[in-house]
Amino acid sequence: MQENDTDGGNEVRRGSSGYEPVRAVLRAFRVLEEVNRLGQARLPEIVRAVGLPRATVIRMLDTLEVADLVHRDPDQAVYQATPKVHLLSSGFNFNLWLESATTPILLKLLRRIGWPSDILMLHGREMVVSHSNRGHSVIDINPRFIGMRSPVLGSASGRAYLAWCPEDERERLIRIVCNLQDQRRIRAEIKHTRAAGYGSRDIALPPNVGALAVPVMIGDRVACCIDTVFLPQVTTAAEVARKCLGPLREAATEIAAEMSMTTQSKKSQGFFALSTT
Repeated sequence: MQENDTDGGNEVRRGSSGYEPVRAVLRAFRVLEEVNRLGQARLPEIVRAVGLPRATVIRMLDTLEVADLVHRDPDQAVYQATPKVHLLSSGFNFNLWLESATTPILLKLLRRIGWPSDILMLHGREMVVSHSNRGHSVIDINPRFIGMRSPVLGSASGRAYLAWCPEDERERLIRIVCNLQDQRRIRAEIKHTRAAGYGSRDIALPPNVGALAVPVMIGDRVACCIDTVFLPQVTTAAEVARKCLGPLREAATEIAAEMSMTTQSKKSQGFFALSTT
């Protein structure tokens, strides 16, 4: 017969062996789940979410950081789950899955529009290229693409992420990536991005390439973004949008369907439902 106990007001179930669970491990997982759910959060937000003493939460976060499951931005003192959390999902290798699931979509997109595309995910203050079809493109635009980073502010994918992520996440990101004086301008850019229907790259950012990006939505959250990269000396952003935006959105919908199907599969098997952001 299984016995139950309590931990901070929450019922703790004993395992089938009857041994009492290791409470520190349970607490660490609670903290990790909340950090993952919040996306990016400061310590007070995490303490409120888990309902544990501040000192306990700090120890748990430090432990998770050492395990490379949580990343702490030293400048802004915010925490975010790292891609390593996907390894907790029954040996599920997210990067391999992403490559396998999205390569056919990216190759079809390349055949349709001609310009190369990337899938980018938020990591701290930057958007990171997780997969790309650049290696299959005859257009040589920065072939060292995997792991390439772009700032949230000014990049096409970053602007798309900010424009379509939930409001609470957007406000946290704005506070993290820009100072108080710039926040009004950033909110105006977000409004413009939503009106346009896509994010566009700031032409002042090096190198001299253009990009348009749209979000990949899972419910009301941005799982990742997909962009199209082009050469401004060859064509204009308006022409790329006219030709490529429809296929780009279709690719985003296909990727979202693949991600949703995998998420539902993991939930049905009782594994962690981990955010891709």
